[in-house]
Amino acid sequence: MSEIMMSHRGRGQPPKNDKPRHVRVKVFRKPFEYWLPGSNIARNIASKYKGCLDDGSIVVVTEKAVSVALGNIYDESVIKVDPISSYLTKIISSHLWGRLLYRFFKHRENFLQIIEEVPLEYLAAHKKLSVKYGGLLSFIKPYSEAGIDTTNLPYYYVSLPLKDADKIARELREEIVKLVNRDVYVLLVDSDRTFKPKYLSSLAISTRPSYVKGVVDLGGLGFILGRLFAKKFAEFPTPVAYDGYWLGLPRILKMAKIAEKQLGHGLGITAVEMLKNLGKSSFSEVKWTDMCKIRHYPAVVIKIEKVA
Repeated sequence: MSEIMMSHRGRGQPPKNDKPRHVRVKVFRKPFEYWLPGSNIARNIASKYKGCLDDGSIVVVTEKAVSVALGNIYDESVIKVDPISSYLTKIISSHLWGRLLYRFFKHRENFLQIIEEVPLEYLAAHKKLSVKYGGLLSFIKPYSEAGIDTTNLPYYYVSLPLKDADKIARELREEIVKLVNRDVYVLLVDSDRTFKPKYLSSLAISTRPSYVKGVVDLGGLGFILGRLFAKKFAEFPTPVAYDGYWLGLPRILKMAKIAEKQLGHGLGITAVEMLKNLGKSSFSEVKWTDMCKIRHYPAVVIKIEKVA
C-alpha cells in the first residue's frame, strides 16, 4: 500500500479548489506471459485484472511491451554504420559520458557495463537509429536514446517509441472498457527519466518523446539538466501517453512512479545484464523462446482506496 498526495474529483465535476487531498492507493500486480508480436493487449489485461477493475481504476502499461505486441520493433543488425557515426558515438559515450559527465549517473556500473562490453559498431548503430526518431538531442543521451529500448528482445531487435501513442492509449482504453464494462483509465509509461521542476506543477522535462500535456522532450539535454540541477527537480519515469479523466500532471507522474516499482525489468535492466542472466555470450544467440522463460509484469492496476 502506498500513500501519496493528490487531488481526485468525480468525473466531469468542476474543481472547487486546488488543494490536494491525502489519498491511499492500492496496486494490483499479476504476472503475464511475454507479449509476443501480435498479442492482444486488451484481452490479456482484461483476462488478468477483470475482477480488480472498477470505474476510475488506472491501468498502467509499459510502452515497451505495447510496442513489441504491436510489432513496433527494428533489427539494428541491418543498419550500416559509417565512420562518422562511429567516431561521434565514441566521443559521446566514452568521453562525454564515460569521463566528463560520469558523476551524473545514479547507477554508473550499468552504463560502464554497456560501453565496456558492447562493441562500438552496435552502439553506433543504436545512436544512428536514434537520430531518425529523436533528432540530434537524442544522440547525446547516454542510453535509451529517443526511447528506443534494447532489453527483453531477442537477437538485435529493439523496440521503437510509439508513434501516435495518445491514439494507441485511447484505443486500448476503449477496448478494455468494452471487455470489463468499467470506465478505466490507461497510462503508458517508460523507465526513461522525466524531471519536474519542484515549484512548477504543469511542466516536466523528459528525455524522450511523450504525448502527455505539459511534458517537454529535451532528449539528452533534459538528462543533463535534470542531473546537473538535481535539487531543483523531482525525478519520475516518463508518462508516454494517458487517456482518461485528467488528474493533472503531478498526479500522473506520481502514478507512473508508483507503478514503476511493480513493473520490474524482466530479464535485465540492460541488454548486457539480460545476456548474462540468460547465460549467452552474444545477442545473436538470444531467441524469442528465451523471452518466455520468466514471468513478466507489463501491466499493473492502480486503484484509489481512500480519500482523507
